[in-house]
Amino acid sequence: MKTSVLTLAAVAGLAAASQAAVINLSLIKTIDTSSTATAGNAQYVGTNVSGIAWNGTDLWVGGYNGGAANLNTGIAKYDGTSNTWGASFGNLATANSRGITGLAIKGNNLAAAWDNGANSVNSVRSFNATTGAQNWATGGATPDASRRGMGGVAFDPGAIGGGTSAGSVSYLAPGSGRRHSLDASTGNYNYGQNAGGIVNFAAASTTWRGHAFDPATGDLYTRESNRVGKAVRTGDNTFATQTVIVANTTTSIVDNENIAFVNSSAYGSFLIFNDRNVASPGQLASVVLKASDLSGNLHTLNFGAFSFLSGNGAYSFAFDAGTQTLAISDFANRNVYIFAVPTPGTAALLGLGGLIVARRRRA
Repeated sequence: MKTSVLTLAAVAGLAAASQAAVINLSLIKTIDTSSTATAGNAQYVGTNVSGIAWNGTDLWVGGYNGGAANLNTGIAKYDGTSNTWGASFGNLATANSRGITGLAIKGNNLAAAWDNGANSVNSVRSFNATTGAQNWATGGATPDASRRGMGGVAFDPGAIGGGTSAGSVSYLAPGSGRRHSLDASTGNYNYGQNAGGIVNFAAASTTWRGHAFDPATGDLYTRESNRVGKAVRTGDNTFATQTVIVANTTTSIVDNENIAFVNSSAYGSFLIFNDRNVASPGQLASVVLKASDLSGNLHTLNFGAFSFLSGNGAYSFAFDAGTQTLAISDFANRNVYIFAVPTPGTAALLGLGGLIVARRRRA
Protein backbone atom coordinates (compact mmCIF):
# COMPACT_ATOMS: atom_id res chain seq x y z
CA MET A 1 0.00 0.00 0.00
CA LYS A 2 1.32 3.42 -0.94
CA THR A 3 0.41 6.27 1.43
CA SER A 4 1.29 9.89 0.83
CA VAL A 5 0.34 13.27 2.25
CA LEU A 6 -1.29 15.52 -0.30
CA THR A 7 -2.48 19.06 -0.06
CA LEU A 8 -4.37 19.70 -3.24
CA ALA A 9 -5.18 23.36 -3.79
CA ALA A 10 -7.82 23.95 -6.41
CA VAL A 11 -9.25 27.32 -7.33
CA ALA A 12 -12.97 26.81 -7.90
CA GLY A 13 -15.91 29.17 -8.16
CA LEU A 14 -18.31 29.35 -5.27
CA ALA A 15 -21.92 28.51 -5.97
CA ALA A 16 -23.21 31.64 -4.31
CA ALA A 17 -20.43 34.08 -5.07
CA SER A 18 -18.30 35.16 -7.96
CA GLN A 19 -15.07 35.29 -5.98
CA ALA A 20 -12.85 32.25 -6.37
CA ALA A 21 -11.59 30.28 -3.38
CA VAL A 22 -8.64 27.99 -2.71
CA ILE A 23 -9.92 24.51 -1.88
CA ASN A 24 -7.65 22.29 0.19
CA LEU A 25 -8.00 18.53 -0.01
CA SER A 26 -5.91 16.55 2.47
CA LEU A 27 -5.15 12.89 1.94
CA ILE A 28 -6.39 10.77 4.86
CA LYS A 29 -6.27 7.28 3.40
CA THR A 30 -4.98 5.29 0.43
CA ILE A 31 -6.81 2.10 -0.52
CA ASP A 32 -4.81 -0.34 -2.61
CA THR A 33 -7.14 -2.01 -5.15
CA SER A 34 -4.54 -4.28 -6.73
CA SER A 35 -6.02 -7.40 -5.10
CA THR A 36 -9.28 -6.77 -6.98
CA ALA A 37 -7.30 -7.09 -10.21
CA THR A 38 -5.86 -10.51 -9.36
CA ALA A 39 -7.80 -13.30 -11.04
CA GLY A 40 -8.66 -16.02 -8.54
CA ASN A 41 -9.17 -13.63 -5.62
CA ALA A 42 -12.68 -13.55 -4.19
CA GLN A 43 -12.74 -9.77 -4.63
CA TYR A 44 -11.69 -9.85 -8.30
CA VAL A 45 -13.63 -7.25 -10.32
CA GLY A 46 -11.53 -7.01 -13.51
CA THR A 47 -8.11 -5.80 -14.53
CA ASN A 48 -8.67 -2.25 -13.23
CA VAL A 49 -11.14 -0.11 -11.30
CA SER A 50 -13.23 2.13 -13.55
CA GLY A 51 -16.05 3.27 -11.27
CA ILE A 52 -16.39 3.99 -7.54
CA ALA A 53 -18.99 4.81 -4.90
CA TRP A 54 -18.12 6.15 -1.45
CA ASN A 55 -20.36 6.83 1.56
CA GLY A 56 -17.79 8.29 3.94
CA THR A 57 -16.86 4.94 5.48
CA ASP A 58 -17.07 2.19 2.87
CA LEU A 59 -15.96 2.04 -0.75
CA TRP A 60 -17.43 0.13 -3.69
CA VAL A 61 -15.34 -0.40 -6.82
CA GLY A 62 -16.49 -1.49 -10.27
CA GLY A 63 -14.18 -3.26 -12.68
CA TYR A 64 -12.97 -2.91 -16.25
CA ASN A 65 -11.65 -5.48 -18.69
CA GLY A 66 -8.28 -4.31 -19.97
CA GLY A 67 -7.37 -7.78 -21.18
CA ALA A 68 -7.38 -9.22 -24.67
CA ALA A 69 -10.25 -11.69 -24.18
CA ASN A 70 -13.67 -11.75 -22.53
CA LEU A 71 -13.26 -11.50 -18.75
CA ASN A 72 -15.73 -11.11 -15.93
CA THR A 73 -16.15 -7.64 -14.47
CA GLY A 74 -17.99 -7.03 -11.23
CA ILE A 75 -18.22 -4.96 -8.06
CA ALA A 76 -16.55 -5.37 -4.67
CA LYS A 77 -16.99 -3.61 -1.35
CA TYR A 78 -14.12 -2.37 0.80
CA ASP A 79 -15.13 -2.21 4.46
CA GLY A 80 -13.54 0.95 5.80
CA THR A 81 -13.83 -0.14 9.42
CA SER A 82 -12.12 -3.51 9.10
CA ASN A 83 -10.04 -2.51 6.05
CA THR A 84 -11.02 -5.70 4.24
CA TRP A 85 -12.52 -6.60 0.86
CA GLY A 86 -15.70 -8.56 0.44
CA ALA A 87 -16.35 -11.01 -2.39
CA SER A 88 -17.25 -9.51 -5.74
CA PHE A 89 -20.84 -9.57 -7.01
CA GLY A 90 -22.75 -8.61 -10.13
CA ASN A 91 -20.16 -10.35 -12.31
CA LEU A 92 -20.76 -10.39 -16.07
CA ALA A 93 -18.69 -11.61 -19.01
CA THR A 94 -17.33 -8.39 -20.50
CA ALA A 95 -15.67 -7.57 -23.80
CA ASN A 96 -12.17 -6.09 -23.97
CA SER A 97 -11.98 -2.38 -23.07
CA ARG A 98 -15.44 -2.42 -21.48
CA GLY A 99 -16.84 -2.64 -17.98
CA ILE A 100 -18.47 -0.66 -15.18
CA THR A 101 -18.84 2.99 -16.23
CA GLY A 102 -20.16 4.33 -12.96
CA LEU A 103 -21.43 3.54 -9.47
CA ALA A 104 -23.65 5.54 -7.11
CA ILE A 105 -24.70 4.88 -3.52
CA LYS A 106 -27.80 6.10 -1.66
CA GLY A 107 -28.54 4.45 1.66
CA ASN A 108 -28.30 0.72 1.03
CA ASN A 109 -29.04 1.03 -2.70
CA LEU A 110 -26.03 0.70 -4.99
CA ALA A 111 -26.67 1.60 -8.63
CA ALA A 112 -24.28 0.47 -11.36
CA ALA A 113 -23.90 1.31 -15.05
CA TRP A 114 -22.24 -1.29 -17.30
CA ASP A 115 -21.11 -1.01 -20.92
CA ASN A 116 -20.33 -4.13 -22.93
CA GLY A 117 -20.17 -2.34 -26.27
CA ALA A 118 -23.81 -3.09 -27.14
CA ASN A 119 -27.33 -2.68 -25.78
CA SER A 120 -28.13 -4.89 -22.79
CA VAL A 121 -30.73 -5.29 -20.07
CA ASN A 122 -27.77 -5.18 -17.67
CA SER A 123 -26.84 -1.63 -18.66
CA VAL A 124 -28.22 -0.35 -15.35
CA ARG A 125 -28.59 -2.49 -12.25
CA SER A 126 -29.43 -1.99 -8.58
CA PHE A 127 -27.87 -4.00 -5.76
CA ASN A 128 -28.24 -4.36 -2.03
CA ALA A 129 -25.09 -2.55 -0.96
CA THR A 130 -24.60 -4.82 2.06
CA THR A 131 -25.22 -8.27 0.60
CA GLY A 132 -24.53 -7.66 -3.10
CA ALA A 133 -27.88 -9.21 -4.08
CA GLN A 134 -29.28 -7.74 -7.30
CA ASN A 135 -32.55 -5.84 -6.90
CA TRP A 136 -33.36 -5.18 -10.56
CA ALA A 137 -31.94 -4.50 -14.02
CA THR A 138 -32.84 -1.85 -16.63
CA GLY A 139 -36.60 -1.41 -16.95
CA GLY A 140 -37.52 -3.45 -13.89
CA ALA A 141 -40.75 -5.38 -14.48
CA THR A 142 -40.50 -4.67 -18.23
CA PRO A 143 -36.84 -5.46 -19.00
CA ASP A 144 -35.27 -3.00 -21.45
CA ALA A 145 -32.48 -4.45 -23.58
CA SER A 146 -32.42 -1.44 -25.93
CA ARG A 147 -29.98 0.69 -23.91
CA ARG A 148 -26.23 0.81 -23.41
CA GLY A 149 -24.84 2.00 -20.08
CA MET A 150 -22.05 4.21 -21.40
CA GLY A 151 -22.92 7.42 -19.56
CA GLY A 152 -22.65 6.32 -15.95
CA VAL A 153 -25.33 6.38 -13.28
CA ALA A 154 -26.46 8.80 -10.57
CA PHE A 155 -29.23 9.35 -8.05
CA ASP A 156 -31.44 12.21 -9.21
CA PRO A 157 -32.38 14.70 -6.46
CA GLY A 158 -35.35 15.84 -8.56
CA ALA A 159 -36.62 19.36 -8.88
CA ILE A 160 -36.73 21.76 -5.96
CA GLY A 161 -39.65 20.66 -3.83
CA GLY A 162 -39.37 17.01 -4.81
CA GLY A 163 -41.41 15.06 -7.35
CA THR A 164 -41.32 11.71 -9.11
CA SER A 165 -37.64 12.10 -10.03
CA ALA A 166 -36.50 12.66 -6.45
CA GLY A 167 -34.33 9.71 -5.42
CA SER A 168 -34.64 7.97 -8.80
CA VAL A 169 -31.77 6.31 -10.65
CA SER A 170 -30.62 8.35 -13.63
CA TYR A 171 -28.64 7.12 -16.62
CA LEU A 172 -27.53 8.46 -20.00
CA ALA A 173 -27.38 6.18 -23.02
CA PRO A 174 -25.60 6.84 -26.33
CA GLY A 175 -27.98 7.69 -29.13
CA SER A 176 -30.41 9.29 -26.68
CA GLY A 177 -30.39 12.95 -25.70
CA ARG A 178 -32.47 12.31 -22.59
CA ARG A 179 -31.95 11.75 -18.88
CA HIS A 180 -33.61 8.39 -18.35
CA SER A 181 -35.24 7.95 -14.94
CA LEU A 182 -35.75 4.61 -13.17
CA ASP A 183 -37.66 4.08 -9.95
CA ALA A 184 -35.00 3.28 -7.34
CA SER A 185 -37.06 0.50 -5.75
CA THR A 186 -38.38 -1.27 -8.84
CA GLY A 187 -36.27 -0.20 -11.84
CA ASN A 188 -39.43 0.72 -13.75
CA TYR A 189 -39.27 3.83 -15.94
CA ASN A 190 -40.81 6.86 -14.27
CA TYR A 191 -41.85 8.56 -17.51
CA GLY A 192 -41.83 5.70 -19.96
CA GLN A 193 -38.95 4.22 -21.87
CA ASN A 194 -38.46 7.17 -24.23
CA ALA A 195 -39.75 10.18 -22.31
CA GLY A 196 -36.93 11.24 -20.01
CA GLY A 197 -36.03 14.92 -19.79
CA ILE A 198 -34.04 16.27 -22.75
CA VAL A 199 -30.47 17.15 -21.77
CA ASN A 200 -28.41 17.22 -24.99
CA PHE A 201 -26.95 20.46 -26.31
CA ALA A 202 -25.72 22.04 -29.54
CA ALA A 203 -23.70 20.95 -31.38
CA ALA A 204 -25.72 17.88 -30.52
CA SER A 205 -23.95 14.62 -29.74
CA THR A 206 -24.75 11.79 -27.37
CA THR A 207 -21.42 10.09 -26.69
CA TRP A 208 -22.10 10.25 -22.96
CA ARG A 209 -19.33 9.37 -20.50
CA GLY A 210 -20.66 10.44 -17.12
CA HIS A 211 -22.99 12.79 -15.27
CA ALA A 212 -23.66 14.32 -11.85
CA PHE A 213 -26.41 16.40 -10.23
CA ASP A 214 -26.40 19.51 -8.10
CA PRO A 215 -28.28 18.24 -5.01
CA ALA A 216 -29.59 21.72 -4.20
CA THR A 217 -31.07 22.62 -7.59
CA GLY A 218 -31.33 19.36 -9.55
CA ASP A 219 -29.24 20.85 -12.37
CA LEU A 220 -27.40 18.19 -14.38
CA TYR A 221 -23.71 18.23 -15.38
CA THR A 222 -22.61 15.83 -18.11
CA ARG A 223 -19.50 14.48 -19.79
CA GLU A 224 -19.96 14.00 -23.54
CA SER A 225 -17.07 13.49 -25.99
CA ASN A 226 -14.80 15.02 -23.34
CA ARG A 227 -17.02 18.10 -23.04
CA VAL A 228 -18.72 19.26 -19.85
CA GLY A 229 -22.34 20.25 -20.32
CA LYS A 230 -24.92 21.84 -18.05
CA ALA A 231 -28.69 21.35 -18.19
CA VAL A 232 -30.60 23.73 -15.92
CA ARG A 233 -33.54 22.13 -14.09
CA THR A 234 -36.93 23.68 -14.78
CA GLY A 235 -39.20 20.90 -13.52
CA ASP A 236 -39.41 17.31 -12.38
CA ASN A 237 -38.74 15.98 -15.89
CA THR A 238 -37.67 19.11 -17.74
CA PHE A 239 -34.35 20.84 -18.32
CA ALA A 240 -33.62 24.06 -20.19
CA THR A 241 -30.68 26.11 -21.47
CA GLN A 242 -28.53 23.07 -22.16
CA THR A 243 -25.06 24.46 -22.80
CA VAL A 244 -21.45 23.33 -23.12
CA ILE A 245 -19.55 24.93 -20.25
CA VAL A 246 -16.17 23.28 -20.99
CA ALA A 247 -15.50 22.68 -24.69
CA ASN A 248 -13.58 19.83 -26.28
CA THR A 249 -9.84 20.15 -26.18
CA THR A 250 -9.47 17.51 -28.88
CA THR A 251 -11.54 15.57 -31.36
CA SER A 252 -10.46 12.28 -29.77
CA ILE A 253 -13.14 10.27 -27.97
CA VAL A 254 -11.95 7.96 -25.20
CA ASP A 255 -13.68 6.29 -22.28
CA ASN A 256 -13.17 6.73 -18.52
CA GLU A 257 -13.92 10.45 -18.65
CA ASN A 258 -15.62 11.11 -15.33
CA ILE A 259 -17.11 13.92 -13.26
CA ALA A 260 -18.30 14.59 -9.72
CA PHE A 261 -20.22 17.42 -8.10
CA VAL A 262 -18.63 18.57 -4.84
CA ASN A 263 -20.92 20.52 -2.51
CA SER A 264 -18.40 21.64 0.06
CA SER A 265 -19.74 23.21 3.24
CA ALA A 266 -16.57 25.28 3.47
CA TYR A 267 -16.04 26.42 -0.11
CA GLY A 268 -19.32 26.13 -1.97
CA SER A 269 -19.92 23.93 -5.00
CA PHE A 270 -17.52 22.96 -7.77
CA LEU A 271 -16.95 20.26 -10.39
CA ILE A 272 -13.99 17.90 -10.57
CA PHE A 273 -13.28 15.88 -13.69
CA ASN A 274 -10.48 14.35 -15.74
CA ASP A 275 -9.65 15.85 -19.13
CA ARG A 276 -8.52 12.60 -20.73
CA ASN A 277 -7.88 13.06 -24.44
CA VAL A 278 -5.91 9.88 -25.12
CA ALA A 279 -5.64 6.49 -23.44
CA SER A 280 -1.85 6.17 -23.62
CA PRO A 281 0.34 5.79 -20.50
CA GLY A 282 2.71 8.44 -19.21
CA GLN A 283 0.09 11.11 -18.48
CA LEU A 284 0.49 13.44 -15.51
CA ALA A 285 -2.36 13.93 -13.05
CA SER A 286 -1.39 17.60 -12.81
CA VAL A 287 -2.39 17.94 -16.47
CA VAL A 288 -5.41 15.64 -16.53
CA LEU A 289 -7.26 16.46 -13.31
CA LYS A 290 -9.37 19.63 -13.60
CA ALA A 291 -11.67 21.70 -11.45
CA SER A 292 -14.17 24.34 -12.50
CA ASP A 293 -16.91 26.47 -11.09
CA LEU A 294 -20.50 25.80 -12.11
CA SER A 295 -20.15 28.04 -15.16
CA GLY A 296 -17.18 26.06 -16.49
CA ASN A 297 -14.41 28.52 -15.62
CA LEU A 298 -11.26 26.42 -15.32
CA HIS A 299 -8.78 26.90 -12.51
CA THR A 300 -5.31 25.63 -11.74
CA LEU A 301 -4.84 22.64 -9.49
CA ASN A 302 -1.82 22.89 -7.18
CA PHE A 303 -0.59 19.51 -5.95
CA GLY A 304 2.10 20.99 -3.70
CA ALA A 305 4.86 18.52 -2.78
CA PHE A 306 2.78 15.49 -3.68
CA SER A 307 3.50 13.67 -6.95
CA PHE A 308 1.03 11.22 -8.42
CA LEU A 309 2.58 8.34 -10.30
CA SER A 310 2.14 8.88 -14.02
CA GLY A 311 -0.87 7.04 -15.41
CA ASN A 312 -3.17 6.85 -18.39
CA GLY A 313 -5.42 9.77 -17.44
CA ALA A 314 -8.30 7.59 -16.19
CA TYR A 315 -9.61 8.77 -12.81
CA SER A 316 -13.06 8.50 -11.26
CA PHE A 317 -14.60 10.40 -8.37
CA ALA A 318 -17.13 10.07 -5.56
CA PHE A 319 -17.98 12.73 -2.97
CA ASP A 320 -19.70 12.17 0.38
CA ALA A 321 -21.28 15.38 1.66
CA GLY A 322 -21.89 14.07 5.18
CA THR A 323 -18.20 13.59 5.93
CA GLN A 324 -16.95 16.15 3.38
CA THR A 325 -14.63 13.57 1.84
CA LEU A 326 -13.74 12.94 -1.78
CA ALA A 327 -12.60 9.61 -3.24
CA ILE A 328 -10.44 9.61 -6.39
CA SER A 329 -9.52 6.34 -8.09
CA ASP A 330 -6.35 5.94 -10.14
CA PHE A 331 -7.06 3.37 -12.87
CA ALA A 332 -3.48 2.72 -13.98
CA ASN A 333 -1.87 2.56 -10.54
CA ARG A 334 -4.75 0.70 -8.85
CA ASN A 335 -5.23 3.03 -5.90
CA VAL A 336 -8.18 4.94 -4.47
CA TYR A 337 -7.28 8.07 -2.53
CA ILE A 338 -9.62 9.47 0.15
CA PHE A 339 -9.31 13.20 0.74
CA ALA A 340 -10.81 15.43 3.41
CA VAL A 341 -12.22 18.77 2.28
CA PRO A 342 -11.38 20.82 5.39
CA THR A 343 -12.46 24.31 6.27
CA PRO A 344 -10.02 27.12 5.37
CA GLY A 345 -7.06 27.19 7.74
CA THR A 346 -7.50 23.57 8.85
CA ALA A 347 -5.64 21.74 6.11
CA ALA A 348 -3.78 19.56 8.62
CA LEU A 349 -4.58 15.88 8.32
CA LEU A 350 -7.77 14.81 10.05
CA GLY A 351 -6.59 11.20 10.24
CA LEU A 352 -8.81 8.20 9.76
CA GLY A 353 -10.03 8.45 13.36
CA GLY A 354 -11.36 11.92 12.61
CA LEU A 355 -13.13 10.57 9.56
CA ILE A 356 -14.81 7.84 11.60
CA VAL A 357 -15.84 10.31 14.32
CA ALA A 358 -17.33 12.62 11.69
CA ARG A 359 -19.22 9.68 10.24
CA ARG A 360 -20.59 8.65 13.64
CA ARG A 361 -21.67 12.19 14.44
CA ARG A 362 -23.59 12.32 11.16
CA ALA A 363 -25.35 9.06 12.04
